[in-house]
Amino acid sequence: MLTSIKNILFSTRLTAVLLFVFGVAIGAATFIENDFGTPAAKAVIFNTRWMELIMLLLTINLIGNIFKYNMFQKSKLAILTFHVAFILVLIGAAITRYIGFEGLMHIREGEQSNVIVSEQTFLQFKVDDQKMQYSFDKPLLLNPLYNEKFDINFNFEGKEINVKYKDFIPNSVDTVVPVENGKKMLEIVTVEEGGRVSRFIESGTTKFFGDFPVAYNDTTLSEAIKINETTDGLTVLSPYDIQYLSMDDQSTGVLIRDSIQEFKNRRLYSVGGVQLVFKELHQSVEIQKMTAEKGVRGEDALVVDVICNDKKNEVTLFGGKGYTSRNTIFQLEGLNFSMAYGSKEILVPFEIKLDNFILAKYPGSMSPSSYESEVTLIDNRNGGETFSQRIFMNNVLDYDGYRFFQSSYDQDELGTVLSVNHDFWGTLITYIGYFLLIVGMILTLISKNSRFNTLRKSIKKMRARREAVTILLFMFTLGTVSAQHDTPHKTNEFVVIDEQHAEKFGKLLVQDAGGRIKPIQTMASEVLRKVTRKEQFNNMNANQVMLSMMYNPGYWQKQPMIKVNHPDLEKKLKAVDKYAAFINFFDKDFQYIIAKDADEANRKKPAERTKYDKEVIAVDERANICFMVYQGAMLRIFPKANDENNTWYSSLEYNNFVSHDSIFVKSMIPFYFASINESFASKNWHLADSILNHVVDFQQKFGKAVIPEQSKIDAEIMYNKINIFERLFQYYLYVGLLMLIFLFMDIFGAKKWKKNVVTGLSVLLFGLFLLHTAGLAARWYISGHAPWSNGYESMIYIGWATVFAGFLFSRTSKMTLAATAILTALILMVAHLNWLDPEITPLVPVLKSYWLMIHVAIITGSYGFLGLGALLGFMNLILMILKTNKNKENITDTIKELTYINEMTLTVGVFMATVGTFLGGVWANESWGRYWGWDPKETWALVIVLIYAMILHLRFIPKANGKYLFNLLSVLGFSTVIMTYFGVNYYLSGLHSYAKGDPVPIPTFVPVTVVVILVIGVIAYFRNRKLEVKE
Repeated sequence: MLTSIKNILFSTRLTAVLLFVFGVAIGAATFIENDFGTPAAKAVIFNTRWMELIMLLLTINLIGNIFKYNMFQKSKLAILTFHVAFILVLIGAAITRYIGFEGLMHIREGEQSNVIVSEQTFLQFKVDDQKMQYSFDKPLLLNPLYNEKFDINFNFEGKEINVKYKDFIPNSVDTVVPVENGKKMLEIVTVEEGGRVSRFIESGTTKFFGDFPVAYNDTTLSEAIKINETTDGLTVLSPYDIQYLSMDDQSTGVLIRDSIQEFKNRRLYSVGGVQLVFKELHQSVEIQKMTAEKGVRGEDALVVDVICNDKKNEVTLFGGKGYTSRNTIFQLEGLNFSMAYGSKEILVPFEIKLDNFILAKYPGSMSPSSYESEVTLIDNRNGGETFSQRIFMNNVLDYDGYRFFQSSYDQDELGTVLSVNHDFWGTLITYIGYFLLIVGMILTLISKNSRFNTLRKSIKKMRARREAVTILLFMFTLGTVSAQHDTPHKTNEFVVIDEQHAEKFGKLLVQDAGGRIKPIQTMASEVLRKVTRKEQFNNMNANQVMLSMMYNPGYWQKQPMIKVNHPDLEKKLKAVDKYAAFINFFDKDFQYIIAKDADEANRKKPAERTKYDKEVIAVDERANICFMVYQGAMLRIFPKANDENNTWYSSLEYNNFVSHDSIFVKSMIPFYFASINESFASKNWHLADSILNHVVDFQQKFGKAVIPEQSKIDAEIMYNKINIFERLFQYYLYVGLLMLIFLFMDIFGAKKWKKNVVTGLSVLLFGLFLLHTAGLAARWYISGHAPWSNGYESMIYIGWATVFAGFLFSRTSKMTLAATAILTALILMVAHLNWLDPEITPLVPVLKSYWLMIHVAIITGSYGFLGLGALLGFMNLILMILKTNKNKENITDTIKELTYINEMTLTVGVFMATVGTFLGGVWANESWGRYWGWDPKETWALVIVLIYAMILHLRFIPKANGKYLFNLLSVLGFSTVIMTYFGVNYYLSGLHSYAKGDPVPIPTFVPVTVVVILVIGVIAYFRNRKLEVKE
């Protein structure tokens, strides 16, 4: 019996099952969190006993496998290190869960605090008889989905007490419910911190609104604003003057104090900063707490029954995360009870004083660049200790086992919010585990006795036995790849801006809405791309078009240049060949034609928007951009002298300048346009060039503090001209397809010249890889941060990592290199779709971290390897379908070799994904105080690790170690990568999410792709089973 239990606990079958269940469970938890909130996900999955059991079983399983496979041998040092690392990570996680805690400390400037508000919420209970006291704090994860129905019994001084869960009402508000023999209620709408709320006053009672008591049929308080019911309606008698605004006709007036006036609805009454609106008088109702409608802010309510010696009292506790000291006090059976629901205050044995809070912003923008707290730590224990330190993003304060992080700040910028973490041992043990994990993975890759090197040796033997093993697996059906230069529109009588002068105009610097200083050429490219979906228009480059649009707006407003891609909208805007003129956006009364459509589309949930709605929103944005260009509002080229925020302005904002600067700013653009007129007449652009030089001198004089180095400006201009990544997409595709074709030809007739062609194409592909590398380096240099900070950048980086993976295995198989070229082409094509913006943008403060740079580089790089594995797996499935009795031996060998390569690829990919995921934990810990928080992005990153670890461990399980299942799962496993990269960003809420509000609809190609993969998988299964060659 004991042996059977041991065999089960230490079996690789259990390993695979645990990894799979763990991955599926935490993946499902992210959807629960998105729909019901973080507490629901924790209560149902993350913090459950069965989840802890899975982790415990994994720990036991890992320990058992160390002994089962005798990993203490020198030859197995790498795999031993790897397993010990995971055991330490799990132990560290357990210590963090059961011993560590975290919370927030809020401090105002000049004040000090030793109080942490806990992250965890509790039911806080106290009972006393004025002599003895009993108390407990029960941690709770209350949520709309599922709640633990606690039932706590104890004896206190001979009395049996029972504290029992009854109900939980999330985001509750007072709601009137009609009942027989109910009460009369006056509903008043007022404004509180969360927005508009309804407050109810029962007839014969008084309620406070701010500092003002409001009475309804109650004369108890003489200082109250008295609302009384008469046969003619409601009247108001106030000891204060009350101003009012009629919502019907916008008329205003004053209710004189101590005079009886009619109390009307649809009037906004204001007194001493308090606003009141009479909404309704309810007859025969009662007030019940109910969950508020979406968009209405309420507060969580926990309903508890307290029973003492069979006497029951129902208690409703209001609070939640971040709420403290809201005790409900009552008496029952001679005992004093005090209860509260929410966070609790934790005292630390020292104090933190906020000396100064500093918020830096990006030039010309309200976006924060960084913020920090200058604090003094005061510890009066053991003779006292005092020292000062700065706390900012990625710079923490460690003291006495506590770690303080810069988390947030008050809106008036006079207070700070610090995250506090107390988890020294949990963090230390976890970090040791992370370190050993990296060491183990490196040893696994370089050790002579590792599985990785065994696979490499096997492939070499196969290649020695058979010279060529590659075969063409599938043909891609491709549409014609064309440049973006459509047939130009006729220009009638129009003179094109001189290209050389436009280039000088493009070199002028401008400040964008985010505060970044960049060449006008960059902004012009962004504008043209957004408006026309082209890189050139009417044979003019972006500089010429933007300058011409400002110089001659009347002409351009009549030109069909705004892209429209919906037949109904084309008809409404009189579009020509899918392009509409700006002037056609207005009717004869100069009313904006699509105003109503745009308003309705924006008010719809993204998932409910039709194709027409989406196009209206896009076209509306394009039209507004054109309007801003025509006005010159986007041309923020004039820096203001000594401006605190280094703001640059357009000529329209000349009033922000004083004296001569104001005259210069106001007159320079008209002078410039006049000089262009003269240049057309004289065919000499010297005067226009000289005016641009004056603007440059003005910028250098007053904006030097934020102007980038000249080398960066030149690099950005060159980067824009080359447009490297859009060109590489086509080149990668052509080279990859040609390689596949020649590799296929070589299978049916090996010729030396064909091999030479493949070699030449490999060299060409390496050249493209070098250009790809240079493009990433240029973007890094221009932006000042690593080029993987947004969706577009991470896609071009993943493309780079994919080609790198191909070259890593190119000596083993040229087929792998050809596949990576095609895959990279598809990745770069996706990067240049409409919904990924190539604009270079500043980083938010938390992203300025070297840990983040390393984390993102490694984890996104892993996607390239895992993507290559999916492609190789798909190719093997196709090969299985193509097997016949005549070619099955040859194709079986090919499948075997590609499967080995696939396993090596997935091994590198999962190692990088694991290291990247845990380095993300290091970044999170160094930035805001916790190395793991079950955010959807980090959760799905862990899902990748778990699922691919399961796939790689299938070879240890009899009947599950076949090549068909491995290759199929390598394809299906990539869905976790897609979910991590795209799904989390656009469909789940979280720290890494790009989505705002409701998710966007799922693209139609997704279900089609799933069906195709499943169909191919089923066909491959039966073909492979029928023709399988026993090895």
